[in-house]
Amino acid sequence: MDTAPLKVCRLVEADLELSVASGDLLAEGSFEAEGEAPCDRCSEPVIVRFGKAFYTVLTPKGLAPAGSGPVELHEQDLDVGYYDGKGVEINDIFWEQVALEIPVKVVCSDRCLGVCPTCGANRNREACSCRTEDVPGPFNVLKNLIGKKE
Repeated sequence: MDTAPLKVCRLVEADLELSVASGDLLAEGSFEAEGEAPCDRCSEPVIVRFGKAFYTVLTPKGLAPAGSGPVELHEQDLDVGYYDGKGVEINDIFWEQVALEIPVKVVCSDRCLGVCPTCGANRNREACSCRTEDVPGPFNVLKNLIGKKE
């Protein structure tokens, strides 16, 4: 499983209760996971903990909706998966849930100042003497349009 942006990811705690109803496998559980990633602002290593409770219905693949045309999904359809064969891998159930919860952006703290774009110094540890200039961005043209009417 690709755990990007995490370098390492492992389950710390996991609970799972399985039951069978009308051929469907009902999986209800929770997990706590831990990973390590560089901060997206300053590149310092960060330990990330995350977890969630989940409920999934696994249906035999033969009972999947037929056809390859467009299908409208409803909210209850988002918690349905399909399995092939005589069983399922418990690890697959957990790693699917972990993959859905991996944070997209990792920061060491909300107040992280990041690195200086000029000299590369970590501004959380040291102040740099680089001048901050207002570099014109692609949307600066829009500032001139405020209040002007043709």
